[in-house]
Formats: sequence, C-alpha cells, structure tokens
Amino acid sequence: MNASTAPAAAISLREDQVKLGLWMFLATVTMLFAAFTSAYVVRRSGSDWRHVALPSILWINSGVLLASSIAVEFAQRHGARGRWRASTAAMLSAFVLGLVFLAGQVAAWRQMAAAGVYLPTSPHSSFFFMLTGAHAVHVVAALAVLGWGAAGTLAGGHDARAWAARMSLCRTFWHYLGGVWLFLFALVTLY
Repeated sequence: MNASTAPAAAISLREDQVKLGLWMFLATVTMLFAAFTSAYVVRRSGSDWRHVALPSILWINSGVLLASSIAVEFAQRHGARGRWRASTAAMLSAFVLGLVFLAGQVAAWRQMAAAGVYLPTSPHSSFFFMLTGAHAVHVVAALAVLGWGAAGTLAGGHDARAWAARMSLCRTFWHYLGGVWLFLFALVTLY
C-alpha cells in the first residue's frame, strides 16, 4: 500500500466501522421493541385489559413522519446530482418535520391526559406511553443524526464520498425509525 492509498483505506475502514456501529445499534433497538411487543401481546391476554381510545392526531403524526422520510430521500437525490441548495432545503425540511412529529406526540400525550388516561390508568395506556416514549427518545437521537447530515449537505458535500456515507447513515436511521413507528402505531391501534 502506497502513501496515497493509505488515507483512502483508513477512511473506508472508518466508514465501515461507523456503518457496523449503526447496524449494531439498530439491532439492539430492534430487540428492545421486540421485547416490548412480546410483553404487549402476552399482557393483552389478561382479564383486566381494556383498549383505550387513542387521539386522532396519531394519524397526522404518522403522515408527518412519512413526509419527513420522503424529504430525506429528496435530499439524497438532489445531493447526488450536486444540487446542494435543494438538498439542504430537503434535509432541513426532514428535520423540521421530525420536530413536528415530536410535538405531535406530546400533543397526543396531553390529549390522553386531558381525557383522564395516564400511564397507570390501564395496561393498554401503560404500553402506549412506554412504547411511544421509547420511540420518541430514539427520534431525538435520529434528529441529531439528521442535523449532522444537514450540516454536511449545507457544506455542499465537498467530499462526495463522505457526504454519501453520511447520507446513507441518516437515511438508514431515519427510515428505520419510521418503520418502527408504523409497526408500533398498528400494534397499539389495531391489536
């Protein structure tokens, strides 16, 4: 290996390590939500289980999160074509929509509290607050990653390879959490 390929090899190794770290983190999060789901399914068979009415804002929140994922895809496509202004606008839109989603979750929790439904009200409400709260914590972490991605896009992707690696991580994390939300929403709404 000559001196000119050494930095490229080091960058490639670091990108692989970061990507592996993200996938290990996502595997851990998957196991966490799988455990919650298993507990939910088992607990649901209890004689004291009663389904509580969920706020309709959760449907809007789902749409907001979907729109945010679409914005991330637009950011990637524009950036890949060197349209940095459009890519930055799309990343910032995704970030703002993520904040709107979190605000919507807080609004849903407040609506439930206004209806007299709290964490200890029933097993279903306990799971609702626990699942949506755990998801919200992960969304906050993903927003930090989106902010990091937006910063790289704002810089105009000076290093195309580094920008592509950054966007790959942002897209993976954000879309993963979108998928987790859809699963959790279906679980607490339909089951």
